[in-house]
Amino acid sequence: MIKIKDLELKLGKREIFSGFNLEIAHGEKVGIIGGEGAGKSTLLDILANRILPTAGELKISGEVLSVNGSVYADFSELRMAEMSAIEKLKRALHGLNADEIILLLDEPTKNLDADGIEWLINFLRENETLTTVIASSDRYFLQETCARTIQLGSSPVEPIRIDCAPLLPKTPSGEVPIVLEANGLLKNRDGEPLFKDVSFTIRQGQKIAFVGKNDLGKSKLLKTLAIAYQKQDETGGCLRGKINFTHGVKVFYMPRVYTGAAARVEFDKLAFGTANFLLLDNPTACLDLPSIEELEKSLIDFPGTIIFVDEDRAFIQAIANRIMDITPQGTVDRISNYEDFLANETVKLQIKDKYKL
Repeated sequence: MIKIKDLELKLGKREIFSGFNLEIAHGEKVGIIGGEGAGKSTLLDILANRILPTAGELKISGEVLSVNGSVYADFSELRMAEMSAIEKLKRALHGLNADEIILLLDEPTKNLDADGIEWLINFLRENETLTTVIASSDRYFLQETCARTIQLGSSPVEPIRIDCAPLLPKTPSGEVPIVLEANGLLKNRDGEPLFKDVSFTIRQGQKIAFVGKNDLGKSKLLKTLAIAYQKQDETGGCLRGKINFTHGVKVFYMPRVYTGAAARVEFDKLAFGTANFLLLDNPTACLDLPSIEELEKSLIDFPGTIIFVDEDRAFIQAIANRIMDITPQGTVDRISNYEDFLANETVKLQIKDKYKL
């Protein structure tokens, strides 16, 4: 279906590909990984005939369909803003002829929740004859869908350094200290709750992932906690409820950024022990796979407390020891890793009730 021989591509003085060879058989699912600037998206652009190579042979047998970041480009007749990421993706893939199509997926799990990712995994598994090339940093997704992966580039990745400020001492009775308490938080948007009845107690050293379908609510709750700390405002801007950080807690809030360079600037702020409590909003969103792996190592070693939102299932599984699904109607909270949380039958019933599924 795809045969690349001695591919070369130069953009100005920069050489992206030199002597690159690749063959992909009919029905094969191949993942493309590599560092920032290694050429993952560029390779898909070449396959889609959006970029012409400088030299080499390219043979493609079949019609190419390109889906970028869960959004298909040909939706001009639809009201795109009203469609969720998974609705756009389903629309893009609806009715395709798996025997004749070569599907190019560029970071397809971005903006998808766990259910959306599982849908896409099952779709690719069921369409066994669908030739697919996937550029992604989502290790779980690639593991579940691809028979092999192709590594582009080999530049060394600088470790991400995150030092921890002094931790709070244990209580006189030897208990791990409480670092944050939230009670009855409610925040609305256009008269509808982003989240409500949110209450929790967090002890030092816990690493909590905010998960679930309520994408806006997760990030808004994270920012609410940051506001409460930064402005010494126990409401954090909520309509009701209280937030209390324990004295001695030093919080660092990282909002979502959109370039790898911006992410590195944020992580550099954590050198030399500036914080013992991290609030991280989608820290892997703009990182390539090698950088995600370095960040993961740094956060696993971090002895303080972390609350984070992220879309990378493998990243959540590696770091979190407590999971909270932030629904519009309260939380589903369990001390466990992510895989156990998703598999737990009690959790499933609670989530179904909270989302009124």
